[in-house]
Amino acid sequence: MKYLRQLGILFALCTAGELLAYAVGGRLPGNVLGMMLMFVLLCTGLLKLSHVEETADFFLKNMAFFFLPACLGILELFEQLRPVLGRLLLVCLITTFLTALAAAGTVKLVLALQRRHADKKEVG
Repeated sequence: MKYLRQLGILFALCTAGELLAYAVGGRLPGNVLGMMLMFVLLCTGLLKLSHVEETADFFLKNMAFFFLPACLGILELFEQLRPVLGRLLLVCLITTFLTALAAAGTVKLVLALQRRHADKKEVG
């Protein structure tokens, strides 16, 4: 019963996100708005992590399963993608490298800011 309640909460947040997306004219996807709503509820304490934790963990552990429909859809379009497949893979490699570079830069910046903040506390 606990899992059904947790699943109901997650679906309610997803539905609320879709309704919000419709209300704002579709400028943001409903799933993003639903996650933002969940984040706000968790931060404010209106929703406790224990209210959704086990079911959310299940979804995270089985995330690959949820990508199957998208992958199969790409396979159906393979003949149309074949002429641009090399360029598509090149773009994927470049953007993966740039994403890793941006993540490393962000970590380096945050660590430097944390060190500077810690140094100010020691001096002051």
